[in-house]
Amino acid sequence: MDSDVMEELQYLNAGGFTYAYRRYGDYEAPAVVLLMGLGLSMEAWPEGIISGLLAEGFQVITPDNRDVGASFRFTGWQPGRGDVARAIVRTVLGLSVTGEYALEDMALDIERLLDHLGIRRVHVAGVSMGGMIAQVFATQCPNRVATLTSISSAVGNPKTGLGSLRAILAVAGTGDASSPEALKAHFRTVLTALSGSKYRPTPEELEDAIKSAPRIGYDPVATRRQLIALLASGNRAKAVGQLRTPTLVIHGTEDPLLPFAAGEETARLIRGAKLIPVEGLGHQLPPSLMGAYAKWIAEECHAHPA
Repeated sequence: MDSDVMEELQYLNAGGFTYAYRRYGDYEAPAVVLLMGLGLSMEAWPEGIISGLLAEGFQVITPDNRDVGASFRFTGWQPGRGDVARAIVRTVLGLSVTGEYALEDMALDIERLLDHLGIRRVHVAGVSMGGMIAQVFATQCPNRVATLTSISSAVGNPKTGLGSLRAILAVAGTGDASSPEALKAHFRTVLTALSGSKYRPTPEELEDAIKSAPRIGYDPVATRRQLIALLASGNRAKAVGQLRTPTLVIHGTEDPLLPFAAGEETARLIRGAKLIPVEGLGHQLPPSLMGAYAKWIAEECHAHPA
């Protein structure tokens, strides 16, 4: 995040937990909450999407999900790679998965934050796992969500939402964070494995992303807890299909982690949802597209004011 845009880190203590967040822009303006994906802190949001939404007249709130960044960490259960493998197998077989927490708990975290900030109604947008949290929040608190934007996300249906083994292994908490060099190597592997044919990171973009790795952070064990949490929430297609929230779905046609079919399913399930396919895009947030993302989200928000 550009230092000219970065806002001070703030904290909320609620429910026995500590949540970290940043709040940008005019506090009286309509709010857009941006929820980041698996294993990544709020610092992973590209500057372009935040500055673009600010320019459209919104305030922007970026919380750290539980178990990442500056928010609280669970220290009890330390799942290994075998636990992840078993959870994936159980999901494919249609069996239940139990974790330290689930998406429903992560959505409750967002509700606590909004209560703390005194914000009744918001626009919520999330990428990957963040999109899943946004979907669950919209189902749990429909009166608090003016619009929902689901980016590169899914509804938990294993028939549409499981990508290639290479992509799954890249993000499934198998990386090494034991040193700055190992952390940078992990980010290089993930960025390469998840990119689409039209949005391969340039050497400069790759270098910038790798340099940001220590700031964004990565905890393999916490990432595995989050992955098992989203699997523990199971197939949410029925609940998502009952949403009547104005919804925008943005999804890359070459997403190797959560295939394009998952985005199509999300848009199909929610009455009136709009799908924007991004040709040649993988499971990524390319800097070159962030202005367009901000514009698409803002158009949806302006059409359905909070």
